[in-house]
Amino acid sequence: MLSHGERVDVARSVVDYLMNCSAQEMSRRVPNCPGWTVYNAAVHVGRAGVAWEAMMRSAISDSTARERAFAKSDALPSGVATSELGRWAHSAIDLMNEDENRECYFSMTGGPGTLGMWAWHGAAELGVHRLDVEAALGHDHAMSDAEAVDALTYVCEVLMPRMRIVTEEDPGSVTVDLLTGEGETLERLGIASDEEHHVSVSGPGVQVLLAMWGRPHVDVEVTSGDAGVWKAWNALPGKAFQFGTWD
Repeated sequence: MLSHGERVDVARSVVDYLMNCSAQEMSRRVPNCPGWTVYNAAVHVGRAGVAWEAMMRSAISDSTARERAFAKSDALPSGVATSELGRWAHSAIDLMNEDENRECYFSMTGGPGTLGMWAWHGAAELGVHRLDVEAALGHDHAMSDAEAVDALTYVCEVLMPRMRIVTEEDPGSVTVDLLTGEGETLERLGIASDEEHHVSVSGPGVQVLLAMWGRPHVDVEVTSGDAGVWKAWNALPGKAFQFGTWD
């Protein structure tokens, strides 16, 4: 697992990577996110930062925090320079970097959370957006095995349980073996379920992460159980949270 500071560093590195893409790269399509260009991905990260910061500044009991935060983000102007988008995102990350135990509203629980939880969310979600853009630009994936394990732990413990609540669907339980480049098991993770259906899969951490975030992926193998359970989990993020391009 990454430390709080390491998660903050991951989030910062994604913002810097995206905002420093060339004008030509900004116009490239991002196949993982239909309808998006790299610039749209940068806009998403910048505007999300504004919404995240608003929620981080809200009390855990503020039932209107999420709605107000995204209304604030939606009201931002279009056609913003990447330097400004980066400033929005870094402002949120600066706040994440404060006391990790400070309580605040956390969107994935619909209330109770901490700045530390936001840093974990930021590292995981922004890390996936970097994977999206790296694939679009033909760049090698920069995510380390440790970062992939940390992001996937977040997916299994926080994101997917939230997807289950939002969609009111429970595909079943999952066991995931994350493999090293040599094919040895690096980590075993899972999602518990009261449903009787189960699936076990294995694959490289980055590819499993892409799969569980509903992205195209390769080299992930169903080793036992019901392959339909795996496909159903992969489909949940798109059903629960599908943001438009904004710009």
